[in-house]
Amino acid sequence: MIAAIIGATGLVGKSLLELLLDSELYQKVYVLGRSKPKLAAHHWGEEKLHYIACQLDELHEIELPETIDHAFCCLGTTIKQAGSQQAFIEVDKLGVLAFAKLVHKQQHAKLVFQVISALDANPRSSVFYNRVKGEMEQQLAQLQLPHVQIFQPSLLIGQREDSRPAEQIGQWLFAFTALFFIGPLLKYKPIHGSDVAKAMFDCAQKELPPLTIIDNKSLHQ
Repeated sequence: MIAAIIGATGLVGKSLLELLLDSELYQKVYVLGRSKPKLAAHHWGEEKLHYIACQLDELHEIELPETIDHAFCCLGTTIKQAGSQQAFIEVDKLGVLAFAKLVHKQQHAKLVFQVISALDANPRSSVFYNRVKGEMEQQLAQLQLPHVQIFQPSLLIGQREDSRPAEQIGQWLFAFTALFFIGPLLKYKPIHGSDVAKAMFDCAQKELPPLTIIDNKSLHQ
């Protein structure tokens, strides 16, 4: 198969890219983004990586050289990093939708499109972050792609290249409270980015309903 991934330099995307390159299921992996991912020098699957340099606002101008079977969207930022609410929307909603439209216009009847959303995403939420994620999910569903898989993790933990103080504090607290996230609280348990990547890889190989939402509790299970 042939895969495409955007957001491959982030916490989840980096782990997912390695899984795609390691797997014999994928012949080629197209990576879209502003910078080429850094791989370990010994990575045997590196020759399968085909990098396409682009900005998010250029996605509508791109023509992918081959038909994509599985598309993985790992875009995600924070308002602080983006600089404003509008800039955040341009990444976490408009960027996602632009990538979805890019692969959807190939009219592949068995296309699988995956995206990382967030816990409690809701287009009617009073919380800006959750509302934008919910709007993204809602508009993505309206595109009517053949197969859409939406992942809704809680706080992502792991080593990032960029600094996110709030997440670092959350990871420190998680180290002391992990045992308390049981039963109903499992919904809120932080999760390692590598575990989300593994779940995405596994779900891409399964025959799931046309629109599937994998919540944080399911990710842990």
